[in-house]
Amino acid sequence: MSTLRVTGLASGMDYESMIKQMMDAQRVPLDKLNQKKQINQWKQDDYRAINNKILDFKNAAFDMKLQSGYLTKGASSSNTNVATVTGSANAIEGSYTLQVQQLAKAATMKSGTLAGTTIGKDTTISVNGVNIELKSADTYQDLANKINAESVKTGVKVAYDSTLKSMFFSSTKTGASADIDLRGTDVGQILNLTPSTTAAATTGNVKLAADTSLASLAGKSITLSISGQDYKFDITSTTKAGDLVAKMNDSLKNTGVSVSLNKDGYLTIDNPDNSKPVSINASSDAGVVSALGLTGATPAPTVPSIYKQGQNAKVLFNGVAGEYDSNSFTIAGLSITAKAEGPDVTNINVTQDTETVFNKIKTFVDKYNDLISAINSELSEEQYRKFAPLTDAQKKEMTDDQIKQWEDKAKSGMLANDSILTSSLYKMRQALSSTVNGLASGQLSSLSDIGISSSLVSGTAVSGSYMDKGKLYIDENKLKQALSENSDQVMALFTTDDKNAKTSDTDGVATRLYDQASAIFSQIMDKAGASTSVRNTYVLGKESLDLDKRISTLTTKLADMEERYYDKFTAMEKYISQMNARSGSLASLLGG
Repeated sequence: MSTLRVTGLASGMDYESMIKQMMDAQRVPLDKLNQKKQINQWKQDDYRAINNKILDFKNAAFDMKLQSGYLTKGASSSNTNVATVTGSANAIEGSYTLQVQQLAKAATMKSGTLAGTTIGKDTTISVNGVNIELKSADTYQDLANKINAESVKTGVKVAYDSTLKSMFFSSTKTGASADIDLRGTDVGQILNLTPSTTAAATTGNVKLAADTSLASLAGKSITLSISGQDYKFDITSTTKAGDLVAKMNDSLKNTGVSVSLNKDGYLTIDNPDNSKPVSINASSDAGVVSALGLTGATPAPTVPSIYKQGQNAKVLFNGVAGEYDSNSFTIAGLSITAKAEGPDVTNINVTQDTETVFNKIKTFVDKYNDLISAINSELSEEQYRKFAPLTDAQKKEMTDDQIKQWEDKAKSGMLANDSILTSSLYKMRQALSSTVNGLASGQLSSLSDIGISSSLVSGTAVSGSYMDKGKLYIDENKLKQALSENSDQVMALFTTDDKNAKTSDTDGVATRLYDQASAIFSQIMDKAGASTSVRNTYVLGKESLDLDKRISTLTTKLADMEERYYDKFTAMEKYISQMNARSGSLASLLGG
């Protein structure tokens, strides 16, 4: 575009205003395209707002399809100081008894009184098999910090109190499998405790790998005796060395004894608690003992160790003994938390939790009412056809309040009488009102059977009319009675699914509404996409892209047109200026 524009200096004419007026007339088609684009965007926004509500309702309908939501059981404990209990769908209604004989506890340990504030020498201690490197200048707080930094690996945490001059160790889990195993030449000195000094391990002399096959020993066994109790381990044709180690540790997990293939590949029987003598029983097959390298096995060098073990919870449930590694456990579909041990017996009562199901259904109906209210509001919203989107030029002539008032009317009715929403609303109302076919004769088969309908009569009061446009009302007493007397039938009314996408008459109400909500959601996605959608993947996006192209083409055309106008007027100004100059010259020659 030319940067030199002569605007009426010679002619005295206001060409700027004249060109602006001509261009304003030429820009009318461009303004209309921009208005169409704005309307397109407003429609997208309204569709997407509705689709968010549809998605929320769709998720609620999915939850209503799940039978587990109708099988919730209420469970109560007669003594919540001893144990608390909650029911699940798998709990069976009835009465039970519970006695907590022993609570699960973590392994705990405290040091002796610690002299000074530093470790005093460079050394290494092992915490549940993880080495902790210590420097002489490390304080006891440093030691605590280093142990706690490895707690994910060790399952052990420790607190140091400088006032009490003690360290307090605790396993991060409860149960007999939780332990604290501290080892090291200086561990007793560091903690001011007397450790065990008996050999803690026996190591074989045949190298093995976890995948070493023991098929040649099929049919044979090895037996460990621990504190006089035998633990027999059989070998099959598919057993590998790693499998045998895993099987042994699973059986020995509550004994304090463990088995491993150490870093050099030797089978090691580890016994940190020297009060439990371990031996290979004479009944073991010699070939197995030899193959594992335990014949003539030598004890590992004496390593001082301090060992503590947690304990399991022990309970009697209806007289049957149970043992758990935590104070929170599940029995017969009941989630139980034991709180106090002793001789007291707690009575547990399990019933159908109709209140929870009632609230679930009520919430679902509320979500449905919110959705159809939003859809009806969009469909019936008044359109103000005289209020088109404002152009930039129009906005410059208005205040912010005036712009807002105008645009509120311009945005109104974007989805008035929309065919997608009208059809969808009809289908949802039909899905709700239609009887569920295929159920047993005499069974609850419609929402009205359980007190849910578009009208409600209570005495002389009547709720619901055509003015409510399909809003549902609940007869709470009738619904609660249905849940109390026929909970299975209520569940079937909502959750039945014939697994046939082509039919819906034998589907439950929630199944139908989920399918309908899914279909509506997809239709609107096809029409208006989502905020993250690529514009060429949905209808309004494609229209927007087309408008952008047309706007760009017309903008370029108008810019060229304006440039031509200025060029013509500039040329005319130059010509008039030349004529004025010649006229002046002639006048001077004629003595004017």
